Amino acid sequence: MKTRMKVVLILALMILSLVMAGCTTVAKKGTQVGGSPPVITNSFAAKEISHGDIWKIYMEAHDPDGDMRQFVCVFDRLGYGAHSPEYVIVKKRHREKMKGYLTFLSGAGGGLQVPEWTRLTLTVYIRDRGGLTSDKVVFPLVLSRGSKEEPPPPPFDSGQLDRLGGIPYELKAPGAAP
Repeated sequence: MKTRMKVVLILALMILSLVMAGCTTVAKKGTQVGGSPPVITNSFAAKEISHGDIWKIYMEAHDPDGDMRQFVCVFDRLGYGAHSPEYVIVKKRHREKMKGYLTFLSGAGGGLQVPEWTRLTLTVYIRDRGGLTSDKVVFPLVLSRGSKEEPPPPPFDSGQLDRLGGIPYELKAPGAAP
């Protein structure tokens, strides 16, 4: 009887070990340790737009692993400091290679009520599935009534570009509730 109990105990421990090893494998499968980070190869955004206009932030990027997952976008408003990050999901077709633009509606929230010459800085980087990030790119912006957005330079000035997503940041007027 004791021998039989030892055999059952050993089998139970072996099964438990296999189950635990399987769980560990499933948990690690979603990340790629030592993979390659995304690379932003080109970027551009106009430095001045009119209140209420849509600001286009042009990006060209690639990831050798093909696992880009999200843009991380942080606005810093002069006199207010950095705001919480906003995230834009990278569409499946762009996870390995992309060329297009993000959009920001400068009239969102109380944006049309902000003072003339409001200054913003947008910092953008890309995070992949494994948590690796690209270098950060920084875009200054001044909101000025009557300004016209300048056209993009090469490689963004020709051909069809994809809209990569919209940045869901609401620009608030001074004194407006958060």
